[in-house]
Amino acid sequence: MRATIRAADPESTATLSVTDESAVRVYRVPERGEAVVADKDGSVTSLGVHDISVSREFDDDGEPGYIEFYKEDSQLYVQDAGSSSETVQQNAFGEIDLSNGDPSLITGDCTVQIGYSTALEVEVEQSRGDDRPIPYKADLVLKICDVRSTNEVKSELRELKAMMHEASISDERYRNILADVETAFENVENTRSDELPTEAVQKVSSATKRARNYFLSS
Repeated sequence: MRATIRAADPESTATLSVTDESAVRVYRVPERGEAVVADKDGSVTSLGVHDISVSREFDDDGEPGYIEFYKEDSQLYVQDAGSSSETVQQNAFGEIDLSNGDPSLITGDCTVQIGYSTALEVEVEQSRGDDRPIPYKADLVLKICDVRSTNEVKSELRELKAMMHEASISDERYRNILADVETAFENVENTRSDELPTEAVQKVSSATKRARNYFLSS
């Protein structure tokens, strides 16, 4: 999987790639007129936007404030290292709040909103063609299963199950994962409370993580 990052600004032409060897940090440089820059291997490139609401690489106390894109085990992640404003990853299936500092998997094209007015476009080259949305959806369900309502999780999980049924894949490992997703869906469907109980969350988390990783390891 390869990915490039650029600012979602018509006047911005700078793009950077994320590789196995090199992470990319994004932060603001006050000395450059509040320019938002991307730092790869110590080489700093202006992204062509200026936004005082984007955090600096480190604050006066030495605490990190940058956003980082990196690869680990051939998978691409984005992480908010401690910025002072909300950071949100937006993909085809919804939004993921990154402000808690947890790494978020990137499985396809998305936008990462940093500060109040800066958006970073991430373009991803996938290893699979028609099945690309499935790991996206699986990762979304994984992210929301313990924080959203039962009905929301059920709706997203139903869509994931349908997408997996439609995929033209028939190997035994895939069938086993699909069976886990179906079992998790039945568990959620039988839940009568507004929030999923711990056991249901664990089943959903396990099944969607397996579904996501199946495609990312292919």
